[in-house]
Amino acid sequence: MDEIFLIEIRLGKTKWRIKESISAIAKKFRLEGYIEKHPHVTLFGPLSLNEGIGPDQLLDTIGMIASRYEPIPFLIDGWEKRIGMNGSVIAFLVRPSDALKNLTKAIAEGLTPITYSYNVWDAYPEKKWFHVTIANRLDPDEAKEIFSAIKKSDDMLPYIDRTRPEFCEGTGPKKKRGMKSREIIWPVTLDETGLRITVMQGEKILAEYGLSEKCWISRGYRHTSKSWQNSLFLFRKSAGLQLTKKKQEHADDIFLISDLHLGHANIIRYCSRPFLVSDVAEMDRVLIDNWNHAVSPESRVFFLGDLRYGGHARSTKEYIKKLNGKKTFIRGNHDDDELGAVLSSTLDYKKLRFLLVHDPADIPADFDGWTIHGHHHNNDLRHFPFINFIERRINVSAEVIGYVPVGLNEICTLIQSRQSGGNNHPVYLRHHTVDEEHR
Repeated sequence: MDEIFLIEIRLGKTKWRIKESISAIAKKFRLEGYIEKHPHVTLFGPLSLNEGIGPDQLLDTIGMIASRYEPIPFLIDGWEKRIGMNGSVIAFLVRPSDALKNLTKAIAEGLTPITYSYNVWDAYPEKKWFHVTIANRLDPDEAKEIFSAIKKSDDMLPYIDRTRPEFCEGTGPKKKRGMKSREIIWPVTLDETGLRITVMQGEKILAEYGLSEKCWISRGYRHTSKSWQNSLFLFRKSAGLQLTKKKQEHADDIFLISDLHLGHANIIRYCSRPFLVSDVAEMDRVLIDNWNHAVSPESRVFFLGDLRYGGHARSTKEYIKKLNGKKTFIRGNHDDDELGAVLSSTLDYKKLRFLLVHDPADIPADFDGWTIHGHHHNNDLRHFPFINFIERRINVSAEVIGYVPVGLNEICTLIQSRQSGGNNHPVYLRHHTVDEEHR
């Protein structure tokens, strides 16, 4: 077994959410013996090395290819079932970016001369099935029945507000009111970014190539390590999720953001934020710095609810003092009276009318403009993306807009350009992760 290798991208910030969904499916359909314990996207293999080729040459080849790539974005979106090498496979569908497709093709071209792949599809990288396995080695008839039930559950499940207290308090979502997250099959549409290429040798990690670090990493594989924290830091900086200098702003711009959840460690897991759960202070520092790099002391800024959460968070007044701008607070479901918040506000800007409210469920039936809201985070991007042009909704939850306040000028420019072009496809995220045609 130690002579078998696999080249993969392991999930990073979405790992907790995906494993929760896999656990829920395993429990519901009694698949514990068939599930994938380490969720990943396979790039090449399983494979063995040709005669005369050693592990060092394998790593050298992968490293030369990987050095040309930055962190790899992709979208995990829904479910899929196929026949695999050893029975049926039920998986999360991965919608690849061009970068993921190009990397996979380059690795196939580089490794084919020096390895033997046991995956027949490695000879056809342009036909690659990108996925994250939930369960494999399944009987085809059983898999068909299970997949049908999963799809039905997905289609019928109403949106569950995972910011409610029973999910936010304690050390996990099972601590309050007997709520068991593993009994629920969550709808899945999540953005992910591959930060490292992992080379497995048998059941162990041989090495990982850091796409930001541009080198092989031989330790610190756990997602609780200082090494992983550094990978997240480098990724945030390169992706614009952690600002290091003042952004240029329009003089008349108005800024918006929602759901910072300062002081709330568990929000990192629940909403797949690119931070360590063990270092909520780092998250707070980055979110506050991002705000102040985007918003000047004279800028007008609207915060649409849920500034802080939990017993370990600082007081509302302490956080407010740290934030630039002429601030108007819209009340969220976790805010206290110290915030001095209003329930909603309306704005007219560039010939468009906007209602600002925390929860879009509170939109008046007779309002016919655009609604800017938060509350849903990135938990249901299918229905609450960054911009939903058909429903005329804009989600400014921190995760959806890249943890940096967004200017109303940017929003209006995007709305007007789309309207003039007749394109009503949603924009899932302000920081794009997949090409337009994959949305």
